[in-house]
Amino acid sequence: MLKSLRCYVGAATNTEGPPAIGVTRLSHRRLIRLSGKDAPKFLQGLISNNLGPTTTTPFYSAFMDARGRMLWDAFIFPDSNPKSAEWTCFIEVDSTEADNLLRHLKRHKLRSKIQLQLVEEEAGGVWASWQSGDSNNIPGGLPDPRAPGFGQRILISGESIKGGPIREVLDKHMVDLRWYHLRRYMYGIPEGPQEIPPTTALPMESNIDLMNGIDFRKGCYVGQELTIRTKHTGVVRKRILPVQLYRGNEVLPTAETPAFDPQWTFDDPSNEVSQSKDIKQLSDDGTIKKGRAAGKLLGNIGNVGLALCRLEMMTDIRVSAEGGSWRPGMEFGVQYPEAPDADIRVKPMVPAWLREREQQMWSKQKAN
Repeated sequence: MLKSLRCYVGAATNTEGPPAIGVTRLSHRRLIRLSGKDAPKFLQGLISNNLGPTTTTPFYSAFMDARGRMLWDAFIFPDSNPKSAEWTCFIEVDSTEADNLLRHLKRHKLRSKIQLQLVEEEAGGVWASWQSGDSNNIPGGLPDPRAPGFGQRILISGESIKGGPIREVLDKHMVDLRWYHLRRYMYGIPEGPQEIPPTTALPMESNIDLMNGIDFRKGCYVGQELTIRTKHTGVVRKRILPVQLYRGNEVLPTAETPAFDPQWTFDDPSNEVSQSKDIKQLSDDGTIKKGRAAGKLLGNIGNVGLALCRLEMMTDIRVSAEGGSWRPGMEFGVQYPEAPDADIRVKPMVPAWLREREQQMWSKQKAN
């Protein structure tokens, strides 16, 4: 039944931007089923958020390597069915990394009494929905903890969508997956290996802490040492932010959130969509300045994208006591060595939710 629903995707397309109400299957995400007597204890030692044998509420988390670098961003969905014979959960991860995560879990299994299984796409999947003013338009969904008002996530099996309120919502509000990704970019939410490169990205630079993916009071887990050390130093110099793309003949954007222009086209001079691009400050004549990069463009849909930004170089956020080099009116551009005349400019934006959570986190740190 799930498979047959795919023909609906794209039926409610809005060319002006993400629709106010929408639901779409996250076909780029897969599920791994973990169960067994030792499953909670086993998973607790591998993820950045807290988990116990009585946990029934879904949550967002991350897997890291021993150096504290990101491996995978993930959602954990514990099975709250009281009839379950043993503790069970579903781990949601990017589909291109599902096999790698499965091997990672098996490598750490040792003598733990657990069972692991990659869920077939036809058996069930992860869906996202959103509704202006009410993020819970599908019964039983998880309000997405990464950013307030972003929407909700829900596991839907073939059986549960044959009828009833879920079926009605799907039939009425199905939209293309593209709008989900565009909304992510506008909110400043990274997801998957292209935006959070495995073994390279740091969790706090990827906003995992601000997106409720790390419990700093938790005990030992793989990658904890560097994460806790970063928290205690109180310094995160780079973060992923939404960005507005524009050209030199266009006016410098002044809005606080990206505005999607369906007529704006972007021909990547490097023809490497998955390869991040350096962002550098521009001189008064619009040429790229020499020196270290101020950030990296991670991905975009038209004129809206995500970038890893040095906060004190590209925004008004102060990380150090002396402050940074950012000044109002500064402009930045994407550097293309293979096409030096390309004029793609980048305006970073700090979402209100991110600024508020960032300030709250460091205020608590200073108070302690």
